[in-house]
Amino acid sequence: MSEPNTPTPGRRASITPRRKVDILVALAIGLPAVVALSVAVIGNESDPIAGISPPTTSDLTSATTVCPSAISSDASTVRVGRTPGVTGGELQVLTGKRPATTVADAAPVTAAQDATVVVPGSSGATVVDGSGAAAPGLIAGRSDALAVPECRAPSYDEWLVGLGASARYSTTLELVNPDDGEAVVDLALYDAAGPVDEPALRGVQVPAHGVRRIDLSQSAPRRTLTAAHLTVIRGRVTAAARTTRDPLGRARATTDFLPTQAEPSARNLILGFPAKPQAATLFLANPGKDEVRANIRLVTADATFTPTGAKEIPVAPQSMATVDLGPLLAGEAGNGVLGIVVDAPEALAASVRMLSAGDLTLLAPVIDTREVTAAVVPEGAKTLQLGDADRSGVIHVTSYDATGAKIAEEQVEIEPDRAASLALPPKAVRITVEPRNTRIAGVVDVPTGGRLPGLATLRLRPAETHARIPVVAPQ
Repeated sequence: MSEPNTPTPGRRASITPRRKVDILVALAIGLPAVVALSVAVIGNESDPIAGISPPTTSDLTSATTVCPSAISSDASTVRVGRTPGVTGGELQVLTGKRPATTVADAAPVTAAQDATVVVPGSSGATVVDGSGAAAPGLIAGRSDALAVPECRAPSYDEWLVGLGASARYSTTLELVNPDDGEAVVDLALYDAAGPVDEPALRGVQVPAHGVRRIDLSQSAPRRTLTAAHLTVIRGRVTAAARTTRDPLGRARATTDFLPTQAEPSARNLILGFPAKPQAATLFLANPGKDEVRANIRLVTADATFTPTGAKEIPVAPQSMATVDLGPLLAGEAGNGVLGIVVDAPEALAASVRMLSAGDLTLLAPVIDTREVTAAVVPEGAKTLQLGDADRSGVIHVTSYDATGAKIAEEQVEIEPDRAASLALPPKAVRITVEPRNTRIAGVVDVPTGGRLPGLATLRLRPAETHARIPVVAPQ
């Protein structure tokens, strides 16, 4: 039997002590590594509130469309319709006889899918409100001869270029407040020399459900034309600019609506030119602090090109420039011209004034869209002009009569840097324009013959079907 291993007396024992790990030393070594690994993992994750997030969309539950007063005819009425695929519903109406200074409650109307309805007694300014299922895709229009106003939603910031305030060429602004509270509007004017100080156009009050008309030849008389930056600083307002050209003799006085521009742009496409425009004039407004030099190109069904003799156009800061388009449209270069493009390194606002068979015609830059667009159009001869495609595509155009019946369905091929035209059925009162694989913009030309010949134009304007909700995040 063996003895246990015990130290022999007189000899040094060989004993290895057991080492203990200090907890503080372990933490000092391990924690930095854990923190570094965590930071690396977190850094690779996307931050949901970092940067700028695009707005989200939801179903539109409230919509307002305002039609300005008719030019002169008490028989003029507002027609209401829908964009395709919208079921529609009952609409609340505020209206009055022209030239009333207020809009009052009227009988509701129902604009169902693929049909239109006339608002009785709506020769004056008219407000159409939709809520719930009746809100999306709301469109409206008038069928006035020679001057077709745009019926549209209220806007808070826009430009009007080429306003007149003299006896020969005068503009009357009509401001419609669709709401129960007061609205306040500022108008800042610019002419060839720069900003124009007009205190009477600052803080313009529009009462609840009111229609405020401002005759510039009375409120701010000037011999020179101006551009106006309209800003709504309280409430909601829809503005219309009724402009009259009066030669002050035996020649015919004519009136048209000057369309608004939502914001200045470095590229302005203006469509709607008739075959033989007279006295065509371009107006350019520069809101910036530096001079801008712009270039003009002509647009036809075959090409977009710079005509011979075209020169750069200098536009001084915070001022408006006037350009005679006659030399550019003269001769063969002007054959088949459907519009012009104004290119500039900085944003400009623009408009064109011309005569067609002696009738005043006013044009503004077209409005781009990639969605199905609908418009209420006057009965009679009319032509749809399309342009501003960013790639080759096919545009589907459908026409409906007053009963809602489909009377034509056609296709238009479109190419970049070209325009296209399509004759619409005379019985059509509503059209839908559906772009495929490209953006598009357009104008409906409505010529008039007989004793008072001339031309009215109406831009295609996308109808709202969804609400855009901005994303708000902490800084």
